[in-house]
Amino acid sequence: MNPVLAAQLRKQWPLVAAAVIFLLFIPIHLLAFQPALHRYQAALQRAAETGMPLDPERAPHMMPARVFALLSDNSLPADAADRQSNSGELASNLIDDVSRTASKHGMDVIATEPGATTRMTRAVQVRAHIRVSCSYGGFVAFLDDLSRSGRLISVDRFSLLPVSSGGRMLDMWVTRYVLKQTGDRH
Repeated sequence: MNPVLAAQLRKQWPLVAAAVIFLLFIPIHLLAFQPALHRYQAALQRAAETGMPLDPERAPHMMPARVFALLSDNSLPADAADRQSNSGELASNLIDDVSRTASKHGMDVIATEPGATTRMTRAVQVRAHIRVSCSYGGFVAFLDDLSRSGRLISVDRFSLLPVSSGGRMLDMWVTRYVLKQTGDRH
């Protein structure tokens, strides 16, 4: 062997040892670990086919139970939502719910007026204008009760003005969102 080449190989012995070990590990990998990898991939495939994927990236997205209950309580079949919005039944239900909640808190409903109904692809928005005589504490309790009602009702805007009798006049615009149930699961 060439003495210069032998000297260079002695200097580079860690590199030569790493290359030799790499060449030894290739057949060990092919004989021992490759079959285990195939068994693992087959088990993952069988689990995914039965509906229980073990891969977190393939796991089905699940909706929390409270969110599912909220959405299902505030939805109607698409044809029923359209029919009820055309007939004014949704607006009537909104005014009835808000009036009932207001009366629980000592608020006197003076005037109600149905507003515009907007039909969208996946929802219906129903609006109403309501005038109420109340106290400030009653209004806060009303808002708290409305937020806990489980209905998708929002107070879009309001004005709370004092009146000469010592109470307050509440002028508010409310909206209810009714979701349309469809067959697709997007």
